[in-house]
Amino acid sequence: MKVQRREWCRQKNLIPLIAAGRLRSEITEPFIYGTYLELWWRCLKCSKEFTQSCRTGIFTSKNAYKTYCMFGAVEDMTFQDWWMMKGHEYFSESITTLQVKLFVKRKSVDSFEITVDAFQDVSSQLAGKEFGFWLDQISLLNAREGLLSAAPLSWPIFRSRISYNAISQLLRIMEIHEQIIRNAPETKLWQIGEQLRLNPKAMSKNGEFPIDVADKHKAMGQTVSNYLRKASCLVKNAGIGIFPKFSK
Repeated sequence: MKVQRREWCRQKNLIPLIAAGRLRSEITEPFIYGTYLELWWRCLKCSKEFTQSCRTGIFTSKNAYKTYCMFGAVEDMTFQDWWMMKGHEYFSESITTLQVKLFVKRKSVDSFEITVDAFQDVSSQLAGKEFGFWLDQISLLNAREGLLSAAPLSWPIFRSRISYNAISQLLRIMEIHEQIIRNAPETKLWQIGEQLRLNPKAMSKNGEFPIDVADKHKAMGQTVSNYLRKASCLVKNAGIGIFPKFSK
């Protein structure tokens, strides 16, 4: 799997800070956006069950509690605030001097091909430690379904068959739906769909026959319902430590 390159070491001169174990949250914060870690956090933010468990301290499973231990409570926080206050503590371990560029599992033998960028001014001891870290993460990712939840610290290199944009769109639709329904409970699904233009073929137009308009409203409502159903499953799974996954 080809990995998006993150040139954080050279950009911020982080090598000495990483080597000394003195990374600070304000330095690492710019690297967290546009990642699946951000999407996982957004799912937890949308999860009423996860929020309630954080309030009460009662979790439905070990994986749900493990997720809480990693993320903490996310209610009433921005992603930036969360990273500064909590996320950095656990997830910044993944910010290394070695930059993984590519990893491939060989089918013929039980091994991986891993390509990394290594800087000359990094000690062999630190590079060896970091390579061992990434080998562990890649092994965890390939052990089962390839979910981020199987290897949370792999977030800088994680990629999924479910694209970042697809998940982001689902969460955006869920967030907008909840906001609209909270302020205007009588709003229909097709109205939300038309507002967001989710199905161009189901957009009603002035002058159309009532039966055609009704059919388009039905189709748009079904489109929104399908999006919300997938988003709901994604959010529910995320709260119990399974991410990213749509199915139950």
